[in-house]
Amino acid sequence: MNHITPNRRTVTLLLAVVSVILSTEAFQTSPITTKSVSRNPSCRFTSEHQTDSQASSSPSSSRSIVSLVENGNLDDALSMLQSVDGGVDTIPASTYHAVIEACCAGKVERHTNKKYNKNNKKNKSAMDKINEAADLLTAMGEEVTSHAYETLISGYARRGRWQDAYRTLAALEEKFGSSDDKDNAAVPSLNVYQTVLIAFVEAGEYDHMNSLLTRMRRRGVRPTVFTYNSLLKICAQTARWREAVSILSQCQREPGVNPDLVTFTSTIRACARARKTDKAMEIFRVVKDMGVKMDVYCYTTAMDACAKGRRWKVALSLLDEMKEKGIEPNEVSYGVAVSACGNGGQWEKALELLEQMRKENMKINTITYNSAIAALAKAARSESRQQRRYDYKPGGGWSKVESSNPSYNDNDLWKKALDLVDCMEKEGVRRDSFTFSSAISTCGAAGRWQESLDLIDAMK
Repeated sequence: MNHITPNRRTVTLLLAVVSVILSTEAFQTSPITTKSVSRNPSCRFTSEHQTDSQASSSPSSSRSIVSLVENGNLDDALSMLQSVDGGVDTIPASTYHAVIEACCAGKVERHTNKKYNKNNKKNKSAMDKINEAADLLTAMGEEVTSHAYETLISGYARRGRWQDAYRTLAALEEKFGSSDDKDNAAVPSLNVYQTVLIAFVEAGEYDHMNSLLTRMRRRGVRPTVFTYNSLLKICAQTARWREAVSILSQCQREPGVNPDLVTFTSTIRACARARKTDKAMEIFRVVKDMGVKMDVYCYTTAMDACAKGRRWKVALSLLDEMKEKGIEPNEVSYGVAVSACGNGGQWEKALELLEQMRKENMKINTITYNSAIAALAKAARSESRQQRRYDYKPGGGWSKVESSNPSYNDNDLWKKALDLVDCMEKEGVRRDSFTFSSAISTCGAAGRWQESLDLIDAMK
């Protein structure tokens, strides 16, 4: 005789069903006289007209559903909630909240991922449960709560579904925000509006962002400096410098809001990432003129803007200015300074900074090492071109032009590059393709073909 061993999920579901059956039997055998009970399918919550037996059945079903959610059996919880919903049991709002929160907090896939959307159609079991959460919100009917709306809005925003988040926010405003009841005056809250605003900025929907900011103010919900900083942080991550400058301007005009150092630093960072060095330094000078207490992050961000704009002298002056003001530079500050020297071909300055970092026991990462090696490669290529130049003499014939800077030898440059590559290996710093390509370029400029081949072998 064959025995079938039930799996854990089956046992859990069976126990939950037994619990429902027992509670239903208790309801059927109860001697208490019942009163009128609402049969409206859109209202599934315990009301003041329910009997004691019905009220006792509801907690049992709710506990089973919540238990399934807590154990990670969300599909079973949804199935049970739907099956109980059609019977005599009533489900409190807290149970709906638990299931909606689980659906919204589940596997997150960005809405812009076409591959994921295609797979969803093929494998429904692997689908995100955000749509089920929306169905549950609708099923709550007249007993729907602001918390359920807010949870769904947050879920949509995390998935990049800004249209759905905006639509749900509008429904929340219509349901609660238009009431004359003072208890509903703060619905939707500032946090909810911020969630949708961030979703707009992440999607690049700045017109919608400005429109929602205006609507917030008309409803008496004022954005704070934290609101603006959250939006600027996204602009900085995506190099949207024009939008960042516009948001900064709004923050400065907002009544009762004073931009802080984070506000300005995020705007400078957005300009730096977009390689708008002039604009970044303009904002940096404004911050200094305002007398705002600067920190290492603001200085380092300004130095990064200089590095990307090939202004290595300004970057080094900012590094010195930090020390003069008692602001201790960190590894990132030095790394940015090395990068600025690398972009400017100042390999001597780059190596000096590396030595300073070693003396101060700072960790040197891959990017910093790469910047120094790149500076050596750039100098080696420049020297190689100078050595190959010939000019035509007026009297006839060609003459070789001597190097414009005989103070260094390209033979020394390739050795220094290899030394840095060896240091990375000894210190356990990851060497990437850029590391090797820069070192190979340095060796190639010096005609060191054997060392170049050795580096190629080391890459494999």
